[in-house]
Amino acid sequence: MILPNKYIQERESLIGVGSILLESLTAESSISVLWESVKKSSYVGNYERFVLGLDFLYMLGLVDIKEEQIIRVER
Repeated sequence: MILPNKYIQERESLIGVGSILLESLTAESSISVLWESVKKSSYVGNYERFVLGLDFLYMLGLVDIKEEQIIRVER
């Protein structure tokens, strides 16, 4: 589920969901604004996968939360 394999395509894995979230996160935004921008994607699917994708990005240090806003961490 986290990584793609021969049964799970790249976009359907959490890495793929994370890439969709990072593409949509161009500026600081709240969780609800980000959800509204990606919820129609068939790869994100549902709110649970959305939250798992955000958790995955946070664990990798690619996003951070400051003052209730999600920001993309630039390295």
